[in-house]
Parts: sequence; structure tokens; C-alpha cells
Amino acid sequence: MGEGKPGWWRRNERDRAAMDLPPYEPPRFEDGSYVHEVVSALEAEHGCTVTFLGMNVRYPDDWGVRVDGERAFTVERSRNENGNTVYHVDAPTFRERVERAVT
Repeated sequence: MGEGKPGWWRRNERDRAAMDLPPYEPPRFEDGSYVHEVVSALEAEHGCTVTFLGMNVRYPDDWGVRVDGERAFTVERSRNENGNTVYHVDAPTFRERVERAVT
């Protein structure tokens, strides 16, 4: 994702550069796929809402994934050396889990 970055991402990059912070990357899956791209595609394809939710969790507790408000499964997560979130599942496996939840 280069020049097509959304405005919020470009603003974040400018702010982080001004404060000499490490580079920002939105949450990703283990295979490097951006979570927001995979989730947007799934929501459009299946007419559903997919959310990640951590209730009363502490780092590095798993987060719940909800499909249309219903708990579907959990996913491990961590932060990389730059403080960016990585979910410990690849995009194809995540897609399969969401698709099972909507059928």
C-alpha cells in the first residue's frame, strides 16, 4: 500500500516522523496482509460486520472476533518491535473462520 494510503494513515506517518517515532503499520496478519483490507473484503462479500474485541483483557491476551455481534473465535496477537499489532493467523485461515461463522 503506497500512494493509495488513506488520509488517516498519511497523517499518522507525518505525526510519527515529527516525533521521531518508529514507522506505523496498521494491524496485520502473520502473512503480512493488512487486517482492514481483509475485513473490508469479507464484509462486502458476505454482508456482515467483523470486529475484533478485547473485553477486560491484558496484553497479550487473545482477542475475540465477532461476526454480526456474535462471538465467532479468538485470535492471538502481539506487537512487533515498532509497537504495531500482528494477529497470529494468516489471512486465508482468518477468511475461512469468518466464512464458517456466516454460514
